[in-house]
Amino acid sequence: MFFHHVKYFFLILLLVLPGILFSESAIPLSSEIVGKPIWQEVMVLEDKDQSIKEEGITNGSLDSKFQKITSPNLGFSKSTFWIRIQIKNPTANLIRWNLVFDFPLLDEIQIYGNSLPKNLIHTLGDRHPFSERNLDYRNPAYPLETPAGVSATYYLRVQSESTIPLTLAIWTEREFYDQLNKEQMIFGLFYGILFVMVAYNFFIYIFTYEKSYLFYLFFISSIFFFHLINNGFAFQYLWPNWIFWANYSLPFFISVSCITGISFTNNYLSLKKHLPKISRLMWIWVGFLFMFSVITFFLSYRTAMVISILLTVPTALIMVFSGTSTYLTNVRPARYYLISWSFFLLGVLLYSLKSLGFLPDNQITRWTIQIGTALQTILLSLGLADRINFLTRSLREHIRELSHAKLKIEESEKRFREIFQGSDEVILMMNENFEVINANRALSKHMGFRLDDLRGKKITEFLYTGRDKKSDYNVMYVNDKLTDLKMTGSIINFKTEFEQKYVKEPKEMYCRLQYIDFDETREILATMSSQFEDTIIQLIESEKIELSMNNYLRNAELVSQKITSQLSKYLSNVEQTEVRSSVREIIINAVEHGNLNISFDEKSKALIEGNYLEFLQKRQEDPRYSQKRVKIEYSFTREFVAYRITDEGRGFDHKKHMEKSIEEMNEAHIQHGRGILMTKSVFDRIEYNDRGNQVSLIKYLNKD
Repeated sequence: MFFHHVKYFFLILLLVLPGILFSESAIPLSSEIVGKPIWQEVMVLEDKDQSIKEEGITNGSLDSKFQKITSPNLGFSKSTFWIRIQIKNPTANLIRWNLVFDFPLLDEIQIYGNSLPKNLIHTLGDRHPFSERNLDYRNPAYPLETPAGVSATYYLRVQSESTIPLTLAIWTEREFYDQLNKEQMIFGLFYGILFVMVAYNFFIYIFTYEKSYLFYLFFISSIFFFHLINNGFAFQYLWPNWIFWANYSLPFFISVSCITGISFTNNYLSLKKHLPKISRLMWIWVGFLFMFSVITFFLSYRTAMVISILLTVPTALIMVFSGTSTYLTNVRPARYYLISWSFFLLGVLLYSLKSLGFLPDNQITRWTIQIGTALQTILLSLGLADRINFLTRSLREHIRELSHAKLKIEESEKRFREIFQGSDEVILMMNENFEVINANRALSKHMGFRLDDLRGKKITEFLYTGRDKKSDYNVMYVNDKLTDLKMTGSIINFKTEFEQKYVKEPKEMYCRLQYIDFDETREILATMSSQFEDTIIQLIESEKIELSMNNYLRNAELVSQKITSQLSKYLSNVEQTEVRSSVREIIINAVEHGNLNISFDEKSKALIEGNYLEFLQKRQEDPRYSQKRVKIEYSFTREFVAYRITDEGRGFDHKKHMEKSIEEMNEAHIQHGRGILMTKSVFDRIEYNDRGNQVSLIKYLNKD
């Protein structure tokens, strides 16, 4: 009999115990409740096919099917969720309280119950205009009241294409509004930081035109809008009645944030220079993200949201990899970038995992993006400030380099004009249609024409014609040569006959045509010399000349042309040009720094002030220097060519300059002495006298 009663006791226990263990206890209210989360104290029923009607819920017939949940994050689901909440007021006073669903992106939430206020709006969510809410608050909220000693049961019907976190909280009325004020201060500070960063980078870009600030401006702006949408402020203040845009703006701005973040990374870290393959991959990825941002509006919200969140993962990996790789290669900006973006991307990653249901929804995971954004903004602002300082220092160095380069360019241009106009060869500059655009004075000497006579004419238009029109073959021949130049791009040499303006006889000239590439244009350089001189040069076996030259720089080109012309028998065109340029530089140095006693500082100052030609002319006319001469001794045989150049100056420390290298002079921004270094690389022997005002140059011609 005893065992019979024990058997019944255990049977009853098995039937009653689950109800005891899993029964829903009423949530007690008090006079002060500060955001009490209640997800662990409510019961949930999942309606997978939306078949359950309101009556079946509110009459309590399905109460036994409600169950407690182990996680507040219900994830992405097509189901409708019913939530049962039991409330009791054990106090002796009426309690006014707010039931808040702390998730602004919820599509629709409806409340049912027997003791609801008459003016309460039952249906909330971003499927409805923001004006149709009980409170002017970013999250759905129900203001409720419970009399003393009363218990009440409420049912919530929740449906959303977004993730559904069961972030339900209870606030008493006064504590809710106190918290609202604190929340506005915190959000005001957060958005204030972002707004200041947007304005700061905008003005920095306006003043510096540094593209990194523009890309960062776009990124911070997209992040700014992302947070406004994600926190519900965009729907509350910016587009309260635009239902479609309010839903799809979030996946759209997630894609835009990825695009602007990738673009900023590419520019800020100079990946085109340091990681060209990754840079190309980034632009391909940006193209893919751009296409997705367009088609977002044609997908279901759930699909668009899931894909946009998933796309942040490879985006984050690419950006972290780029920052790490450039940091390992000692790229200066990568230090701040890697630290600051690690915080931000960690926040994005944690938030993405929370949204996909892999992490629980709590006060930490809910604010990871805000925390990461704030840290990223502060740290990266330090990096951008460091970049400004670095750019400022670089700018100063570049200004110094540009100043020296400007002096060098101006000097080179003036020297080129002297050489161009002083050359005894006819020099023409033509466009790609072989039309003359410039010519030197030798044109008039050899052919009688001035530049204005031939400007705009093709080179074939002033070939010699003659009475018997033999020039037909001549024109065909020259046109063939011009075609060869166009097709090969190589230097073309030929001889032909040209007209003379005043003499009705042909002028036979040896022509040399070659392309000259400038930054944005391409021109043709034509040099023409007399065939008689060329023929004589071919007959010379040896030669010895002594010349005495005054202090006019244009004579340096004439003399160097004369004493190097016969080297074409033994040297290539490039080698001959190198010898001629070296000899010309030594002669010019002998004039400027020897006879005229012009120091580098004096020349630099005159070039900066723009009066170097006047300064040079005064030195040339100065009685102390005007009678000085440069002596050039030249000897040429089959075995070698030798030059001895002597000026009447005070000389210089040639040993010091002979020991310098081009790299040292570049680092010190020294222009003086480059002619010596160039000469060292061309000639086999260079010897100075002790005084330093005489140099001997020897180059062996038959080294085999």
